[in-house]
Amino acid sequence: MSNEHGKMKSSHRTIESLSNQMIHGKENQKQIRTSLPISILLADDNVINRQVVQMQLKKLGMTEVHTVSNGEEASEAFLSNKYSMILMDNMMPVMDGLEATRHIRALEQDKKWHPTPIIAMTGNVMDGEKEKCFEAGMDDFIGKPFTLEALNNVIQKWQPSSMSEEITKR
Repeated sequence: MSNEHGKMKSSHRTIESLSNQMIHGKENQKQIRTSLPISILLADDNVINRQVVQMQLKKLGMTEVHTVSNGEEASEAFLSNKYSMILMDNMMPVMDGLEATRHIRALEQDKKWHPTPIIAMTGNVMDGEKEKCFEAGMDDFIGKPFTLEALNNVIQKWQPSSMSEEITKR
């Protein structure tokens, strides 16, 4: 086995372990699950990111996940379905997450609907990014990549109190 091949294998293990951490959370952490039905709209233009987040949500016991790849599709899906929460990437083609959030908030106001929690998911954690998200009408912010524990925490935070109590009792 050549040194170059060995290096490739080593970097593969690093990527694999980061991926496992993103999906499974920290090693030796007890499994976090909820059995309550939560309908989530996941908007992200990156197929791999959608798959990773879907696996994380499934690990949390959430299987009602509708995925879209841009903000325009997110706005259309929001009009067609009732969601408990929206996980919204900020940078997407056609319509970005900030514009989609503004559009969804306008729809909620026009139709006098109760606001749906919208959580920003972004790899851009530069100063000012959170403020842009909140100004657009997003409720919270989670930086990519995130662990299973971080995702669970943000979901618990924005669900009805009955769900939080149920998860806490476990």
